[in-house]
Amino acid sequence: MKSSTDLTSTESWDQLWTQPRSGGVASRVKQRLKATRTWHQLLADLLDSTGREGPVDVLELGCAPGSMLLQLHQLRPMHTYHGIDFAPEGLSTARRLLHSAGVPANLQLGDVRTAELPPVDLVLSFGLVEHFEEPGEIMAHHRRFLRPGGVAAVTVPNYAHPALVALLRRFSPETLATHNLRVMSEDSLRTAFAAAGLVDIVTGVSGGPTMPNSRVRPDLSGSSYRLAARTWNACSGLLPDGWPWSANIWATGVQPG
Repeated sequence: MKSSTDLTSTESWDQLWTQPRSGGVASRVKQRLKATRTWHQLLADLLDSTGREGPVDVLELGCAPGSMLLQLHQLRPMHTYHGIDFAPEGLSTARRLLHSAGVPANLQLGDVRTAELPPVDLVLSFGLVEHFEEPGEIMAHHRRFLRPGGVAAVTVPNYAHPALVALLRRFSPETLATHNLRVMSEDSLRTAFAAAGLVDIVTGVSGGPTMPNSRVRPDLSGSSYRLAARTWNACSGLLPDGWPWSANIWATGVQPG
């Protein structure tokens, strides 16, 4: 199902998660970043952004295919983890992954805009808000799940560099169609957080430049681009951090009260 403000659908995500693959762009990039101090430090900082000592309740919005919940649990196993996703196959994949890893996460099938969940201390999403026309509206739902004083934290991929946009327009137009490039800046994230009523907003960037390659044209040009993108991503760690663009943009904000 897809509404007028959604850039993706449950069907498109289920198709992506069930495609035979060696790992989609999300898993490949995050596996590579996971091995770096930068990515680990960013996740740890987001997990610790509530400032609360001891275990906290953590909710990931758009949790399929479960790889992020697994990484978060490995970093802070004392926390209690929850997840919600609207793609049935994606959620099944997450359940299998977390069960096999022994991660006791509470997962629910549902749309973040209509689901009713108990409030938590920390709401996270990784690459979610850019799939909607109105990111401020989606951020309001991040806030809706928070206890007073709780923290919302998001990361979005950075595909808005002009050189990358030109490549995507030629080799992966579906990536452009399913991603809202307007939210891919610190100022835009700050605006979305403020529109949602969050306060004490902090933003930043993280990671070296990466190229998406999971939604390429189904022809030789798309295959060639995918190979070039994978090679670039494998070597981008050798480039200065953030040059010529950063892989991720992140933001945190606090629920008033």
